[in-house]
Amino acid sequence: MFRSKKSVAAALTSFGAMSAALVLTAPAAPATVNAIGVAPGLSFGSSTQYGTGCTYIATVTATPGDVVAFVDLTGAFDPVGWITVPASGTITAKWTPLLPGNHTLYAVRNSGEFVQTSATVGTGLNLGFVCLVTS
Repeated sequence: MFRSKKSVAAALTSFGAMSAALVLTAPAAPATVNAIGVAPGLSFGSSTQYGTGCTYIATVTATPGDVVAFVDLTGAFDPVGWITVPASGTITAKWTPLLPGNHTLYAVRNSGEFVQTSATVGTGLNLGFVCLVTS
């Protein structure tokens, strides 16, 4: 069966238009915040690996392009506020616990979804590159 060049061209144009429409209407991949963790760094002590007044690195993995904030009600993060997740899918912030006790650290998406982790914090003595944790 032979077709004219016009009908083949029309069929290809229709196929291309339908393909483009499907791509444009396909649902976006769900954005998520996957995990939060805190590296203890060079902390030493008998009770816990985190101390007040000492700084640790918190890491969050999330969907690239998403907007996430770090939260701890009895600690401080640097940077403060919303951070756009880069293509690597990982963001970091410096965390400084301000009070001894149990801390819950959150990574919160701007849509309200969150993940959390816990850390027990003792009294810290910040010696510069190392933290001595007591009690």
